[in-house]
Amino acid sequence: MPAEKVLIIEDDQSMRWVLEKALTNEGYLVDTASGGMDGLSTARRHDVDMVILDILMPDMDGLTVLKRIKESKPFLPVLIITAQNIMANAIEAMRHGAFDYLPKPFDIPVLLEFVARGLALAEGGGVQVMASRAPAKTDDMIGSSSIMEDLFKAMGRVAATEATVLILGESGSGKELVARAIHRFSGRSGGPFIAVNASAIPGELLESVLFGHEKGAFTGATETHRGKFELAKGGTLFLDEIGDMSMNLQAKILRVLENREFERVGGHRSIMSDVRTISATHRDLREAVATGEFREDLYYRLNVVSLNIPPLRERKEDIPVLVEYFLRIFAEEGGYPPKRLSENAGKLLVGYPWPGNVRELMNVIRRASVLTQGQIIQTKDLELDGIAKDGDGEDSFGELLRARIGEIVSTWSHLEEGDLYDQLLAQMEKPLFELTMEASGGNQVRAAGILGINRNTLRERLRKYGLLEERGKKRKG
Repeated sequence: MPAEKVLIIEDDQSMRWVLEKALTNEGYLVDTASGGMDGLSTARRHDVDMVILDILMPDMDGLTVLKRIKESKPFLPVLIITAQNIMANAIEAMRHGAFDYLPKPFDIPVLLEFVARGLALAEGGGVQVMASRAPAKTDDMIGSSSIMEDLFKAMGRVAATEATVLILGESGSGKELVARAIHRFSGRSGGPFIAVNASAIPGELLESVLFGHEKGAFTGATETHRGKFELAKGGTLFLDEIGDMSMNLQAKILRVLENREFERVGGHRSIMSDVRTISATHRDLREAVATGEFREDLYYRLNVVSLNIPPLRERKEDIPVLVEYFLRIFAEEGGYPPKRLSENAGKLLVGYPWPGNVRELMNVIRRASVLTQGQIIQTKDLELDGIAKDGDGEDSFGELLRARIGEIVSTWSHLEEGDLYDQLLAQMEKPLFELTMEASGGNQVRAAGILGINRNTLRERLRKYGLLEERGKKRKG
């Protein structure tokens, strides 16, 4: 296997020499550049496997170089080094795709660990690096509700151990964020975090992705490939949607967890596994065990510690906090002042059931933040699926109704004096009586009893809204 090539972009000659010497001694090939422009040109023209980039340089600052490198080579790992260890630099570096940030002065062994980790991540191909897909801030977990506080405490306790963790939660609830947080606060935080979504990879390829393969193992295997269990060495491997794995692959995962060793596809040599495994699923694995779709022995191996992430509809007090948070970070991304929600828009969001959980809320706020003209986001600016018909119990219905009434009242100047009450009453009463009559099978006595009014009042309302005539036409038809 050819040696990996590292490009050092550093204007300080002595620092550049020290870094080049250290990397060369470790067997790496090294290119160097004394400034941002020269380094950018080298990164674009030459095949390099990783870049070490200083921030403060006279001709072009490192953050600008980073952004331009990422435009042409988005998956090239870039390690930022700087003597200015300030929060703004770290945030900007991560936002623009640096895989990590190392303040000066640092020990050479520490730098070499960072280089090894960056190259391992690059070799992983589809490995998700926190900052490469979105600003790091959007990966934060937000919540002040008691149920989230309990989850955070449990995560803290779990992070301090090497226990295998099973994360349970609906789609979009933040299972990967929990896994990342556990890794970040664990003793393995210096190692890689590698995520694999079992439901997103065809079953016949997943074994090779996880365990790697030897050259010639199958048609198209032209070279040896390391799998995620190897690439995650010293760190954490996150197996998302493990409930979707085939029974055959489940057996292989069980072997790794029990014996801490595996073989590449087509290989015969056992490779030791040094990873912490965190798994997640939206499925009820106990039910899957009962139906024979999931191995019982693997279930107990994975479920040493289980963490349940509550759906957003069960922690509605967190919605205003999340909304404010998303509005702020999207404004920072776009370079404009944070927008605000109208009172009715805020109530509408709290009342919505959020089937897609936090991911759906984030996308709704992102879209509204970008597309809304002006500083105030109104209910009309929020695209919520089925908002007119979806509810979540009494509280949600009340919030949705309040939001709808608020929209009508806000247009009071277009209404005649004394007309608002009648208009609102008509909009609410007609569907109420119509649906109650349908539910009672057209029986007026029963409908009146359900509504808690006498039959004469019911007939008067049915006549007022033309519902008697409509039911008569339906019977004739």
